[in-house]
Amino acid sequence: MDSTTFNLLLAISIQTIGFFIVVQILTRCIFSWLEGFVVLVTTIVAIPLFLVISYWVNLLTIAIYVLALLYKKQTIFLSVTIASLTFIISILSDYLFNNVFLIIFHFFGDELYRRLYTTIGYAISMMLIACLMAFILRKFVNRWDLYSYINQKKYGFITVAIILLTLLIYHLNIFFSAADGFVQEIVRLNTIIFLAYFAILIGMLYLVLQSAVQEIKMKNQQEQFAQLQEYTSTLEELHNEMRVFRHDYINILSSMAGYIDENDMEGLKKYFEKNIVPINQQIETNDYRISALQNIHVTELKGLLAIKLIRAQELNIDVGVEVTEEIDSINMPSVDLCKVAGILLDNAVEAAIGSEKPVIRIAIFKREEATTMIFANSIPKNMPPVYKIFEDGFSTKGTNRGIGLSSLRGTLQEYSNAALDTKLDEEKQEFIQELEIM
Repeated sequence: MDSTTFNLLLAISIQTIGFFIVVQILTRCIFSWLEGFVVLVTTIVAIPLFLVISYWVNLLTIAIYVLALLYKKQTIFLSVTIASLTFIISILSDYLFNNVFLIIFHFFGDELYRRLYTTIGYAISMMLIACLMAFILRKFVNRWDLYSYINQKKYGFITVAIILLTLLIYHLNIFFSAADGFVQEIVRLNTIIFLAYFAILIGMLYLVLQSAVQEIKMKNQQEQFAQLQEYTSTLEELHNEMRVFRHDYINILSSMAGYIDENDMEGLKKYFEKNIVPINQQIETNDYRISALQNIHVTELKGLLAIKLIRAQELNIDVGVEVTEEIDSINMPSVDLCKVAGILLDNAVEAAIGSEKPVIRIAIFKREEATTMIFANSIPKNMPPVYKIFEDGFSTKGTNRGIGLSSLRGTLQEYSNAALDTKLDEEKQEFIQELEIM
């Protein structure tokens, strides 16, 4: 192996490391040190194939990363998108620095690999610009929560189709350029074409994802309106119950007045034990505890909790609510906040129903700079291990119903200021979920 070939393989090895770093940036360090080492070794071992199949080895690298991301429980849409985008970023940085080295140092093509220092300088420079592009792209992803839309089947298909088409065009262009010997004019033209097509790609993805954002906003508004209607209906039912109770209360007082007029204390005592005591127990049992939510000033959350607590009471679940201080705001968009709280409360209700003595406890309080929400429920008879409940598709409620807590985990991963602590209190026989939002 001559020095030029060695330097070329060294440059590809450095680029492979850069490829891994870009994936880590785009996924917010999804791979652990050990997992990253395995992925890197696998891709580096495949590098000598470049001498046999040339640039087609890049497709093998993409396939390795797609499989690795699937192993980390990412959707096929997101896995293909991240691996393909990383390759596109690598191509752009390669062509950009090819032109930079040509203009500044007058090195081009094989000349870059004849000296070790130019090879290393070129490869590291390309890696740094690729990482910078990945950081910028990640900022947009975080700001618009783009991954959540890509994970949806409808928009995932469209996004993957656009990116794969771009990838195909890039790769075919490289293949034909390699056949012509990578002359300077072709490389310059390709750089312009790649940059223009990348801009078009970003524009198309922006339009697609904007459409997704609008559709989801509309859907969320419809869900909130439906919750508001249900909340209003529930309040009307409570109002009607209070009217009936007031009517019964007047009748009870009238009956008691009769015993008092007759000075029949023994009869009054029997009447009280027979009629008043059961009503008092019924009132305590059916106390909907909405007043305990009065300190919550996040309207959407208050309405959601009120509805679900009433439903829990109707299922004969003993509900305890504690909100001892004013909760004016919580640092999470109301749509995701209600989604998270709804999933936690729904699962608490489902689990409590399966226990011998159904109990749910909810507490919301401020702790320093954070708001803490605690959802606790009595343990069902078929309580699964804690590590199992967050697995996608797992459920104690039947096949294809276990999407709640898995979806919850996916939502919380998008918020660095939110943490969920799950524990099992065997002494109190309670399953506890503690959500802290900074």
